[in-house]
Amino acid sequence: MNFGDYWDIDLIRKYKKPIIYYTDKISEQYLIFFSILREAKAIHDEWEKEYLKGMDFEMADKITRDLIDELGLKPLDIKGNEIHRFAGAMTPQGQQCFYENLIKGLRNKIIIKGRPGTGKSTMVKKVARAALEAGLDVEFYHCAFDPSSIDMIIIPSLSFTMLDGTAPHVFDVNENERVIDMFECIDKNIVKEDEDPIKTIELRYKNKINEAKEVYSLIKNLHDELEKYYIQATDFSEVDALRRRLVDYFISLK
Repeated sequence: MNFGDYWDIDLIRKYKKPIIYYTDKISEQYLIFFSILREAKAIHDEWEKEYLKGMDFEMADKITRDLIDELGLKPLDIKGNEIHRFAGAMTPQGQQCFYENLIKGLRNKIIIKGRPGTGKSTMVKKVARAALEAGLDVEFYHCAFDPSSIDMIIIPSLSFTMLDGTAPHVFDVNENERVIDMFECIDKNIVKEDEDPIKTIELRYKNKINEAKEVYSLIKNLHDELEKYYIQATDFSEVDALRRRLVDYFISLK
C-alpha cells in the first residue's frame, strides 16, 4: 500500500522547501535523542554496578528455584513456543506501559520489586526458560529502554504473569497479588542508597531521561508541522475507500 498514490504531487512540490527543512531537522534531532539515550544507558549501567556490589546471588537463585518448583515446571521432551513483544515504549510524554491491558483477566500475578542490578530480569528469564522446557508457551515482553532485559512474561496456560513493577513502569499492587522484593537480596551494609555514589548516579540518570523526553517532544512537534503539508496534499476520500476495501477483504477471510 503506497499512500503516496493519493497525494497531489503539484502541491507536494509547492511545499518542497519546508518539507525538506522539517525532514532534515527531525533526522538531526533523532540523532541527538538516541545519543542521549545511550548516555542514559551507560549511567544506568553504573547504577546497576553499585547494587551488584552487595548482591546475594545465592539468595536470588533460591527464590527463583522455589518459584519454579511452586509452578510445577518440570522439563519435558517437547518445548513450548516463545513470542517476543514490547509492553510499552518511550514517548514524547514519557514512558508509557500497557501492563493493565495485557494482563487483564489473568488469575496469577507476581510483581517483582527491587533496584537496578538486583536480578529482576534474570529471575523472569529463568522462570520463562523453565516454562518453555516444561512445554508451555511463553510471551516475553522486552524493556523498551534495554531490549536485552525482560520486563514481563505471560504464561497463558497457567493464567500467570510475572512482571517488573518498578519505575518507570510502576505497577500498583492489590492485596491479593504476590510481591517479590529483590532488594531483600542486597546487603544494606555494603549498599547505602542515601549516600553517594548512588544518590548522584540516580540524579544523573533521571536528568538524562528528562533531557531525552524534551528532545522527543521537540521531534513530535516538528513531525506535526511536517504532517500539515502532507495532510493538505492527501486525497482522504481515496484513503477512506482503501480502508473500506481492506475491511471487506478481512471480513471475507472469516
